[in-house]
Amino acid sequence: MRNLMLPLAMGGFIVAAGPVLAQATGPNGGLLGGTGTHQTELVVSPTELTVYVLEHGKAHDTNGANMRIAVQQAGKTTTLKLAEQGGNKLIAKLPAPLEKGAIVVVTGKDSHGDQLNARYVIK
Repeated sequence: MRNLMLPLAMGGFIVAAGPVLAQATGPNGGLLGGTGTHQTELVVSPTELTVYVLEHGKAHDTNGANMRIAVQQAGKTTTLKLAEQGGNKLIAKLPAPLEKGAIVVVTGKDSHGDQLNARYVIK
């Protein structure tokens, strides 16, 4: 009986961790990342990455934001500069579509100088 308790306990921890590890969906259908009052939402298409900046869960102006993306996939890291578009989003063109398991890291500052950091795993 004692030998059976450890595997059962480990299985329970794994099942309970699933919802915690899942990434939430943002208002534009993308993945939410970041902590605190500032978050970013990443929307992935085959040709580009779109980042929305959220403050307290609401859209935040992107004019004057200075941000970049690092993409890690297939053993390589590529850095992409985000360009502001329309005052409400930042866009980076992809050299190739993202693969399952690719890691995307968004870093930079918004127009108020607040630091933003978010990490996403593409599923």
